[in-house]
Amino acid sequence: MATRIVVLALLLATWQALLAEEDVPARLQAMQAQIEKLSQRLEAQQQTIDEQKRKIQEQQNVLVSITTKAPIAGASDRVLERLERAERQSADAIKIASRKKPNDLNMSIGSAIDTSFRCYDGTSSHTDRPAGSDFTVRGAELIFYADVDPFFKTYMVLNATPDLANNDEAVPSLEEAAMYTTSLSHVTVKGGRFFMPFGRLDMIHDHDLPFTTRPPSLDNYVGGESQGDGVQVQALIPIDHFLQVTGGVFNKAGASFPIQPVGTRRDGEDLTYFTKALTSFDYGQDHTFEWGVSSLQVPDSNTRRDLLNMEITYKWHPQGIGLRERLVWGTELMRNNLRSTMTIPPDVADNPPTFVQKSRTGSGGYTYFEYFIDRNWSIGPRVDLFQNVDPNVDPRHNLEQTYTAFVTYRFSEFSRLRFEYDRHEYFDGRKANEAYLQWTVFWGAHTHNFDLR
Repeated sequence: MATRIVVLALLLATWQALLAEEDVPARLQAMQAQIEKLSQRLEAQQQTIDEQKRKIQEQQNVLVSITTKAPIAGASDRVLERLERAERQSADAIKIASRKKPNDLNMSIGSAIDTSFRCYDGTSSHTDRPAGSDFTVRGAELIFYADVDPFFKTYMVLNATPDLANNDEAVPSLEEAAMYTTSLSHVTVKGGRFFMPFGRLDMIHDHDLPFTTRPPSLDNYVGGESQGDGVQVQALIPIDHFLQVTGGVFNKAGASFPIQPVGTRRDGEDLTYFTKALTSFDYGQDHTFEWGVSSLQVPDSNTRRDLLNMEITYKWHPQGIGLRERLVWGTELMRNNLRSTMTIPPDVADNPPTFVQKSRTGSGGYTYFEYFIDRNWSIGPRVDLFQNVDPNVDPRHNLEQTYTAFVTYRFSEFSRLRFEYDRHEYFDGRKANEAYLQWTVFWGAHTHNFDLR
């Protein structure tokens, strides 16, 4: 109402001012028309305001009726009945799902075939194959996995590799056969023949390596893959930060590194003792660091072995682009000490034999980068240096070096093509070039893949 009075007062003042001017009738008519229009607009606005107030009041009345209305008789009983029926149906579904099915005890089977074409211009004294070019089936692997019961799982790996002394005949062998627990909290106990997690790459099968050939320092210091017969305990420390510790006792460590002759019994000091600690942490969302320390020891007084390993891994995995672009940098540094006692027979029958102890210590390791351009392509270099601890090698000239470049194309997660070039500089001063074209395929269950790390 106040608004109307103000408007009418203004219009009246304007009308009075116009009475003193000429053409008064015409101007009065114009002003009356404007006053009528303004009055109509004010009435329309007032109607709109009244309608909105009415709707708000209706909504408030509905809310009050809902909050104050008494519950419908028997509604709570029906709700409880439905809940009980849903619980019974869920329990029945769980029982049905937990029943043994005909294929529950069937094992999973997988396989891998690793082939290559190789060119080498060095001497046969530095490799297991002669100089020249040849095709090789590097390995044909068959893997079996099975759940034994709710407490144990088991797996077995058979691998056929070519035997150069037997016209390249592929000879099958038992590479791994182990069982491990599944019901212990934070702890896994594993026994049988398997690859102990010494360092970063020694527990990886040849066809799962990020390059074609295993770093020469690992071949020389560890003895190839870290295969051993024994028992191992691995524990995840229950703290906020990831920390995993592992310990085990084995007959030996390394597929080609026997301390005792095959078939001989070992005393406690002849066994190989393995320990490892591994941790990792993230830096932001795009960077992950892993750091581990491993140790292999044979405390035998006659033939002693002390091998220390430090592994460092860095992964760059930018968020938002999936698996298209990423980077992996891996490094292992080792210190190897071998000590052996040699018996020299007497030159005269009355003289006792003499014992000569030889001890050699060497250091070495490798580093590599693998840059994943997209889902299919990856490239990278590798550098490997180590000091040969063979007592027959001149300690003044015992450094071996290998420089590697590799390119990998992955057709899918089940097939892969890789090219690798190696430049060898041996401890005796000789040099050699080596090139590989590797083709690897997988099918079935295959879980010990390098990409899992």
